[in-house]
Amino acid sequence: MKPGLSEYLKYRILEPLTFGSVTSRNRVVMAPMVTNFATTDGEITDRQVTYYAERARGGVGIVIVEASAIHQAVRAFERQVGVYDDRFLPGLSLLAGAIKAEGVVTLLQLHHAGPKINPGIGLHPVSVSPVKIREGNLPHQLSIQELKEVRRDFVAAARRARSAGFDGVELHAAHFYLLSASISPYSNKRNDAYGGSTMNRARLTREIIEDIKGELGAGYPVWVRINGCEALEPGLDPDESRQVAGILAGAGADAVHVSAYTLQRDRTVKTGLSIPVGGGPFKDTPPGPYLDYAKVIKDAVDVPVVAVGKLDNPMLAEKSLAQGQCDMIALARQLLCDPYWVLKVQSDRAHEIVHCNYCETCHRALHDGKEIYCAQNRNLYGKPSYKKHPDG
Repeated sequence: MKPGLSEYLKYRILEPLTFGSVTSRNRVVMAPMVTNFATTDGEITDRQVTYYAERARGGVGIVIVEASAIHQAVRAFERQVGVYDDRFLPGLSLLAGAIKAEGVVTLLQLHHAGPKINPGIGLHPVSVSPVKIREGNLPHQLSIQELKEVRRDFVAAARRARSAGFDGVELHAAHFYLLSASISPYSNKRNDAYGGSTMNRARLTREIIEDIKGELGAGYPVWVRINGCEALEPGLDPDESRQVAGILAGAGADAVHVSAYTLQRDRTVKTGLSIPVGGGPFKDTPPGPYLDYAKVIKDAVDVPVVAVGKLDNPMLAEKSLAQGQCDMIALARQLLCDPYWVLKVQSDRAHEIVHCNYCETCHRALHDGKEIYCAQNRNLYGKPSYKKHPDG
């Protein structure tokens, strides 16, 4: 008798994994995705709590809550979650509690938009160097003193995340937000201690990891999300990304989450970017486009490596772990479309998964300032209602 899919998976993506002082029930991560469900003041809404609780019920081991602004002036989106003031603690606590009630580990992603700060909401981009990533004015170059203030803001945000009940935090150091812009040779042109060599360009992110660990203790998990490769000149190549990952793991990072900036942008999605790359996988993008970058980093660090990017085929997800390309897999748009991906895999019902078709509907809504929605799942923040598979 041919074994069900769960027979292949039970020793891999469904295995628990420990990082820092925390153990996840399996190796499937809900990747952070901005929803525009928050208020314009950055407050968590009931809709947001319901949305995340539903994905936690779907069986994932870890939920990373969307990019949360560490300061009011550093937002990329008007309706972005705030973590820069104690007034956000009641909502954040409610959200963390709803996720953890389902037996799921939850991290809060800490975010400084840097050169991608949104001027459309009355803010001005800043960065480590005056290199344009968004259309419009050049970013203001942050001074050494201003970089110290950024470090303090990250630590204060991490402290609030812990107070709210989050099991850990993730630093967003990918996608040319501030920490990413500091790491990349494309956007960092400084000639002081924060520019030049790989070690210097990684310094800001390294210091923030060390600061958080020093404040909250070595056991409080701090993940970091980085670009495994950048299709820019000059940009990070896999070898330098490997070096960056080693520096950050050496500073105390408990996991490295590997994305990339290699795919051309969908010109129908109005992101406001001035660079040609930065898109997510399209319909015709081969599955797992970033797995090779994750493998390079996994071979270089002793902490768990998370792969992301079109990994919705359960057999591909399993293969990526079996072949040592990563330790965990992260699903993003797939969990908008079908939050029960893990439960269906566990119960040998993988054939019932409603797969994301990478139509960009959610991205268009996000960048138009609207709440995200899915062309296949008509109800993101309650019991899913599938367009093609109503019994899914």
